[in-house]
Amino acid sequence: MSQVYEKVIDNLGEWNPQLFREIQGRLKPKTLGIVVIVSFIGQFLLFVYFKGMLSLKEGSYSRYCMGVTEEKIYPYSVCQTDLLGNVQIIKELWWLDLFTTMSIMGIFILLVVGCYMLIADVSKENAKNTFNFIRLTPQSAMTILGGKMLGVPILVYLFGILAVPLHSIAGLKANISFPLILAFYGLLVVACLFFYTASLLFSLVSTGLGNFQAWLGSMVVFFLLFTTVGVFLEANRLSATSLDWLVLFNPAIFLPYLVKSTFLAPETVSYLSLDSLNELSFYGNFLWSNSFFGLLFVVANYGIWTFWLWQGVKRRFHNPTDTVISKYHSYLMSACFIVFNLGFTLQDMNYQGNEENLVVLQVFNFLFFLLLIPAITPHRQTLQDWARFRHENSFSSRHGMTDLLLGEKSPSPFSIVLNISIVTLYIMPSLFIFSFGEDKLSMVIGFLLSGMMIIIYGTIFQLLLMIKNQKRNLIASSIIGSLIFSPFLALTILSTKGTGVGIVWLFSAFPLAGIDLTNSLTILTSFLIQTLVIISANFQLKKVLNQVGMSETKALLMST
Repeated sequence: MSQVYEKVIDNLGEWNPQLFREIQGRLKPKTLGIVVIVSFIGQFLLFVYFKGMLSLKEGSYSRYCMGVTEEKIYPYSVCQTDLLGNVQIIKELWWLDLFTTMSIMGIFILLVVGCYMLIADVSKENAKNTFNFIRLTPQSAMTILGGKMLGVPILVYLFGILAVPLHSIAGLKANISFPLILAFYGLLVVACLFFYTASLLFSLVSTGLGNFQAWLGSMVVFFLLFTTVGVFLEANRLSATSLDWLVLFNPAIFLPYLVKSTFLAPETVSYLSLDSLNELSFYGNFLWSNSFFGLLFVVANYGIWTFWLWQGVKRRFHNPTDTVISKYHSYLMSACFIVFNLGFTLQDMNYQGNEENLVVLQVFNFLFFLLLIPAITPHRQTLQDWARFRHENSFSSRHGMTDLLLGEKSPSPFSIVLNISIVTLYIMPSLFIFSFGEDKLSMVIGFLLSGMMIIIYGTIFQLLLMIKNQKRNLIASSIIGSLIFSPFLALTILSTKGTGVGIVWLFSAFPLAGIDLTNSLTILTSFLIQTLVIISANFQLKKVLNQVGMSETKALLMST
């Protein structure tokens, strides 16, 4: 037996040395014993807790009883006994409650704890400078980082695997078919792949946060899961805006269909019903018309964004100073983003007067660019090399626009403009085709002004990264953050006076929210001011790049 075990370990070490290293460091007898004991004790206590709910007497009230349900005690029924004196209960409902409780708990444990462990591990490696040694190994990024995703949370995997027997039995006892249970497990695997890839990327781009890094990343995941799980409760209906897109990132989205497959009475499982999901649509087409199509769409959503996250992980793994994503990939990612974002905005395309949907759409666009701009913006040393290369190479001067749009080391403003153009041009036809209100021109102007403000933020951010300061990232982020939040501070002050609110909205990231509060002259003035700011900022950036390029070239010539 020991020889077989050693052979398996040796084969594992040859297949993926990083996975072997992680498993060897974590699967120790003491740790394994603790995980096994905690998992079984937790399952036992949960089972006992649910078993206690069946300690019922005739005349008492419970949702598990088969008696008459009165309106004043809904959804509880009056417990009745059979001829033998046994309380008649709905055993399938009891097993279903145990199944859904374990499912939701498992989702939180797998995703929140797993993400925390991954981020903490990479943060620890970076703090000890051992991650740079890992980069020098001949293994590919897929092998090393895949080994981390499989190995670092392996104790979490073990904890979950030990709960699979009870979880599966509860599902089968609740009359959920085994293929549907397997489909749910498959969706959990896809969700783990997405969240763990996002955690790796976060850990690679947010170095310097220390121990707070892991807590921050895991709390973001917890907040996303906690807020979206409320969609499946009867009291929380979907909002029919882009916010509904977030629901697709919670694997609990498949649980209502598992509940439906039990054929239990709707009033008994109203806490996890299909009412909310039946309203969820994409470009007016209902996603959950059947469970297979809905599951396929969720998996496709996970797959697309996992792919883009992995592109960033690979780039930052091989070169920590590189941009998170290439400019070429950023254009494709912007196209994917706006297709999804607008799709969930146009859930009810016949609804009249849903201008607030456009405001949410604009908020999502801004948040996307708030992440995209730092991801494609090169740093000072990279731009220094590019500026010097531009002066020395005639090819760069002949193909200047191509270099600015696709070059890995060129400044980002032109790339930001093209990304904004892709998003805006895709939105524009929908403003005229679908019912968003009568004032179409104001909506077009609102999106144009929003795009211009994003260009201003992106250009200033690139300009600030050129300063000679070791903490230029922090300085640039702080200044951009101040520019973003200052209009809202001004709105808070001006709202008490009741004047000047409209013009402040025009200089915020969401001008669509206040475009109806201004006149044509104010809009034209804000458009001219923003244009002048963009021209001035880009002129200053060009001047700085010329100075850096010339000084670097002169220093090189003098040294030779």
